[in-house]
Amino acid sequence: MIVQIIADMGAWSWFIGGVLLLIGEIFISGTFLVWFGLAAMVIGTVTLVFLPDVSWWSWQIQMIAFGVLSFVFLMLGKHYFPNDIKDDVASKMNDPLGRFVGSEAVLLVAIENGSGRVHLGDTTWRVRGNDMPAGAKIRVTGSDGSSLLVEAV
Repeated sequence: MIVQIIADMGAWSWFIGGVLLLIGEIFISGTFLVWFGLAAMVIGTVTLVFLPDVSWWSWQIQMIAFGVLSFVFLMLGKHYFPNDIKDDVASKMNDPLGRFVGSEAVLLVAIENGSGRVHLGDTTWRVRGNDMPAGAKIRVTGSDGSSLLVEAV
């Protein structure tokens, strides 16, 4: 019954499927379904406009074309819209001290017995490193728990 409905709708079934995939993209994070939705819309357009009554353009050929076109769109999308968020602020959301790695500052409280304080951002942070006097320039090299790991500049 469903197959018959899709067959009766012809090219419009591609448009409906494409729109459903594009709507699905709204509810799924990232950009994945959009490429399948666009491929379905292209196949629907080709079927409706260019090949409406061609005998060799069967549903099997359309499905193969849809698969190939989806793959091409996925590769182009991956190339032109990379999903690389390594340097993005959002990637540091669960690592609040990670945003300070590479920052340079001046020690507020001397590092004695491996522990001191530095002012970064809008607050002071506990730092760990080699003993240094207050006022020494430091660079943040990492974090460990709630402490910043530092070294002299």
